[in-house]
Amino acid sequence: MYTYSDVFTAGSFKWRACIYPKGMGKVYDHLSLYLVPVDLTKSVNTEYCFAITSQTDRNNKVRKEQKQKFLEETTRGWGWTSFMPLSELHDPSKGYIVDDTCVISIEVTCWTMKEEDSSDDGVKESGDPHKVPEAKRSKTIENSQ
Repeated sequence: MYTYSDVFTAGSFKWRACIYPKGMGKVYDHLSLYLVPVDLTKSVNTEYCFAITSQTDRNNKVRKEQKQKFLEETTRGWGWTSFMPLSELHDPSKGYIVDDTCVISIEVTCWTMKEEDSSDDGVKESGDPHKVPEAKRSKTIENSQ
């Protein structure tokens, strides 16, 4: 079972997060998180990160980042099958879930390359990292204890 975030924009590209609250595939003991393109009309390079910060201790955070090229017209997401252990996510002393709510932050930087130049100095379009505005909080993550 999975859920999607609301669609958001970074640069001129639309994205959403795909969240598997109880893991994906054979991974059932971790939270799985993916960045998914929406209506991608050209290939784009990205640097992105997902973070879950404790709501009771701002110094307690799980953050992962990576670079990925998303190809034109793809709908495939990229991210982490094992973002964080469910035992850690659901531990009340950690504060990741408060009042049935978990806050996931996403930052995305996008750029495309000039067709005739595939080196990193051929940047044609860039977007600053964008934080997803605080979205509607969903109660899809339930404590199974």
